[in-house]
Amino acid sequence: MNERETANKITTYLDRGVADLKSGTLYRLQAARAAALARLGEGERVTQLALAGAGGSMWGRRGLADVRIWVGILLLVGGLVTFQYWQTVQQTRDIEETDAAILSSELPIEAYLDRGFQAWLKHSEP
Repeated sequence: MNERETANKITTYLDRGVADLKSGTLYRLQAARAAALARLGEGERVTQLALAGAGGSMWGRRGLADVRIWVGILLLVGGLVTFQYWQTVQQTRDIEETDAAILSSELPIEAYLDRGFQAWLKHSEP
C-alpha cells in the first residue's frame, strides 16, 4: 500500500466521522482549525519568559539554561584558578625545601655552582 492510498483511506474515515458530529461541535472544530492556521502564519512572539506551570515565573527555559551555563563556567574558572594557586604554592614549598637543604648542608655554596660538580652529580645518579 502506498502513501496516497493510505491518505485516501484516512480521509474517508475522517469524513465519515465528521458526518456524525453535531453542528455545534463541527462549528467549534472549524473555528479552532481557523485559529490554529492563523497562528501558524504568524511568527512566534514571546513577551514574557515563564516556565510551564510555574505561574509566570521570571525564569524561562532559556533563561534557566543560561544561568546553569554561567554557573558551570564560573565553577570551571574557579577550579582552574584554585589549581593554579595550589601549583604555585607547591612550587614555592619545593624551592623553600631545596634552599633549606642547601643552606643546612656542610657543602659550600660554591660547590653547587661549579659545573664539574653538577656533571659529577648527574653522572653519579643511579
